[in-house]
Amino acid sequence: MKRTIAFVSILFILSTGFLESGQRPKLVIFFSIDQMKAEYLEWYKAEFTGGFKRILAEGTQYTNADLNYAPSETGPGHATLGTGSYPMHSGITSNDWFDRKTLKQVYCVEDTTAEKAEAEGGGVSSKNLMVPALGDWLKRVSPASKVIAASIKDRAAILMAGQKPDCVFWYDRKLGHMVTSEFYVKEVPAWVRSFNANDWIARHLPSAWTKAMPESVYAKYGPDEIEGEMKWGGSTSFPHAFPADKRNEQIVTSPFGDVMILDFALEAVKSEKLGQQDVPDVLLVSLSCTDYIGHAFGGNSHEMVDQMIRLDRALGDFIANVEKLVGPGNILLSLSADHAAMPLPEYRRNVQHKDARRVLTTAEINPRIQALDSVLQGEFKTTDHIIQSDAFLNYAAAAASGIDSTSLERRVKDGLLKINGIADVYFCRDLADGNPQFRPYLGYYQRGYYPPRGRDFIIRPCEYCLLTTSSTGTTHGTPYRYDTHVPILFWGMGVKAQQVARVVHTVDIAPTIAKVLGISTPATVDGKSLKEIVK
Repeated sequence: MKRTIAFVSILFILSTGFLESGQRPKLVIFFSIDQMKAEYLEWYKAEFTGGFKRILAEGTQYTNADLNYAPSETGPGHATLGTGSYPMHSGITSNDWFDRKTLKQVYCVEDTTAEKAEAEGGGVSSKNLMVPALGDWLKRVSPASKVIAASIKDRAAILMAGQKPDCVFWYDRKLGHMVTSEFYVKEVPAWVRSFNANDWIARHLPSAWTKAMPESVYAKYGPDEIEGEMKWGGSTSFPHAFPADKRNEQIVTSPFGDVMILDFALEAVKSEKLGQQDVPDVLLVSLSCTDYIGHAFGGNSHEMVDQMIRLDRALGDFIANVEKLVGPGNILLSLSADHAAMPLPEYRRNVQHKDARRVLTTAEINPRIQALDSVLQGEFKTTDHIIQSDAFLNYAAAAASGIDSTSLERRVKDGLLKINGIADVYFCRDLADGNPQFRPYLGYYQRGYYPPRGRDFIIRPCEYCLLTTSSTGTTHGTPYRYDTHVPILFWGMGVKAQQVARVVHTVDIAPTIAKVLGISTPATVDGKSLKEIVK
């Protein structure tokens, strides 16, 4: 009998493919906080009493973490977190790209074959993701393990979850429901139906977003009204009312959207019994509201201060509740972000008294590019556009006029660099080369470029120049540190309380978790396991 038991045990180890023996977490929780700047953990640390405080006190914080690629956008960010691969390998190079074959714009998770699940959701999947993710690596060696992802944004949950997770859910702001597609499940789980039927928004969303703390707390961080903030109901300052006909929509630009997703994630832990089996499970949660609030009000606003305060509390409650279900010491939690963001240029200029400017592309960039195109048309004696939409070049028209591709690119670059707000231009040959060529930030764009889905050229704006079509708000996408410096935190089983100052990257997180779980990683992985976490 002893020999039989030993033989069965050996078979189990071989079949699951775990690399090493020893204790492993029962549940891995991988958080992405969309558009969270690493600086928020320092700026607003004095106000933390919940999850951020606990993770910072008990876990490992990497203070010099960076994306190490551009563009710094949601799609590439979540694909990188989930797969440990740069966009050059994952194929998710931006939120949208232009398909050269169909001549159409493609959304990064677009899938017209993904049917609605029980008449809701649908239309998206991981079809465009070219490499497997952490959840796929785990499912390959441990099919009984569960991999579940949730977010307000479909692309965030889908790309973080990988190619074949068990379930992926995202928020439909028209319905006010969490939805999925038949790409993942044919039948929506009963607990999801129950969550939607209970109408979280009706039960929990207040009539207005007000400040959670006394006014004196927020006053420490600057004024409530800042030029460049989005107006909500005609004002940029608190309170922000939720009109009855806009509640499903406006919840995403408030802290309450993240609270809803955390409640949904907790229900997933309970109903799917995550971390309560004989095999490890993975829960991937992308919290999107920091991104929506950051875009609208900026990272130095009272709205962002309140978001961090409320998110800290919600994370603390979530962690405590999961511990009750899974047991203390059985959880490994990692927290990072898909990207950061530029501060409001008006805040940087008027409050911090530093250089920054808002460059309206419709008035200051596009007309000058059109003028350059007209000049090139005249030079090449053609009526065809030389600089085409979506950053493509008409190489054929140039060749017909005896201009080779190198000469065309040199002429276009010289013209673009004369436009105020443009710092550099990278062409396809530069981006696909793999050699940084000693040009600033070229390596960032090379790691973010996949030729079949890439444009003919990429413009790098000048630092602290916000190229935008809007007179309010801010955005991201550049290789500058204000867009790429994000938090990387680990907390839970076996993790030491420490700060680590060496440079690390978001591609390192997934292989680190894999190493802790004792599973191998594929050749597509660009990251390396972090030695401070992996024993």
